[in-house]
Amino acid sequence: MKAFFRIVMTVIFFSSIASSQLLAGTTETVSMTPSVFDQFNQEQVLKVELSLDIEALHAKKKSNEYMPATFSISDEQSSSSWSVKVRARGRFRRVKSEFPPLKLKFSKKELIAKGLSEDNDYKLVTHFFDSREGDDAVLREYLAYKLYNQLSDQSYRVQLAEVTYRDQNTNKTTTRYGILIEDADQLSKRLQGKICDECFNYPEASYNAENIQLHALFQYMIGNTDWSVKMNRNLKVMKLKNTGKYIAVPYDFDFSGFVNASYALPNIDYKLTSVRDRAFLGSDNLTTELKQAKTLMISKRGQLENTVNNFKVMSKKSRKDIIEYLDSFYTALETQPNL
Repeated sequence: MKAFFRIVMTVIFFSSIASSQLLAGTTETVSMTPSVFDQFNQEQVLKVELSLDIEALHAKKKSNEYMPATFSISDEQSSSSWSVKVRARGRFRRVKSEFPPLKLKFSKKELIAKGLSEDNDYKLVTHFFDSREGDDAVLREYLAYKLYNQLSDQSYRVQLAEVTYRDQNTNKTTTRYGILIEDADQLSKRLQGKICDECFNYPEASYNAENIQLHALFQYMIGNTDWSVKMNRNLKVMKLKNTGKYIAVPYDFDFSGFVNASYALPNIDYKLTSVRDRAFLGSDNLTTELKQAKTLMISKRGQLENTVNNFKVMSKKSRKDIIEYLDSFYTALETQPNL
C-alpha cells in the first residue's frame, strides 16, 4: 500500500508540474524528484504529531536556534515518523503569539535515503491563540492561500494540518490547526525560477506585469496591505528563467481583513481605520494587465465562493462572513473606475 501511495503521489506531482509549465507559457521538460511535501500534500486535513521540548521552544523563541523534534503523520493507509529540527520564526507573531510559528528542517540524508528530494525547509503557520479564535484565524489564512492557488500557479502550495504538539518532558498535548507551506526551493524549481532575497527597489518594468497586477488585485480582494514588492516584504521575488522577468509570490496574510485576526491593526500609512478596509497598492492606471486580472477575478468568482462554502472545516458563521467580504470586493470592482 505504501509503495502504491508513493506511485500515485509521484504521478500527481509530475502532472502538476506539467500544468504549471503550460500556464507559465513554457514547454521545457523539468525532471524533479518528489519532495516530502508531496507525500504529505492531500485534500484532507493532515494529522500530525510534533514532539518537542515546548518549554525550551518558548524560552528560545526570540533566537534562531534549532532544537530536535519528531514529526509524525498517520492515516488509514500509512504512517511515518521523521527526525526534524525546529525553531521559532517570524517577527511579530513569534514575540506576541501564545505559540510561535515554526520552521521545520528535515534531514537531507534521511530524505535522500527515502528517495525524496533534498527540499527540507518548511514553514509551519501555528495558532496565535490556543483557542477556537486561534483555529479560526489559521483556517481563514489557509483559505487565502487556496484562493490564490486558483487564480495563479505562481503561488505557494499549502497543506492544512491538525497538529498535536506533545511536550517531551511532561507528555502533555494540545491540538490545533496549522498550515505547512511548500519549501521555497521546490517552489522555484516548480516555476523554473531563481529566488532573489536581495531584490529591493527594482523598477516595475523588470517584473512580469500580469503577475504584479493579479497579485495586487488579490491582495486588495483579501484586504491586505502588509506587503511590498519594492521592499520584498511578505513575498518571494523570483526571476523566471524563460522570460528573465521577476514575479512576486505572496505569503503571510494574517493582517488582512479576510483573516480578520483580533490582534491585527489597520495600516495607518494608507489612512485605514479598520482591518477590514481596503487599499489598492497596484498600478494607479487601468493597465491592460489590470483589466485582464479583473476579468480573471470576475470569471473565477463562483469558483472562489464555492471553495469557501465547501470548506466545512470552518464554521458556518465564518464562511458567511468571508462570502460577504468577497461580495464587497466584487462591488468595488464594479463601482471604482481605477479597478
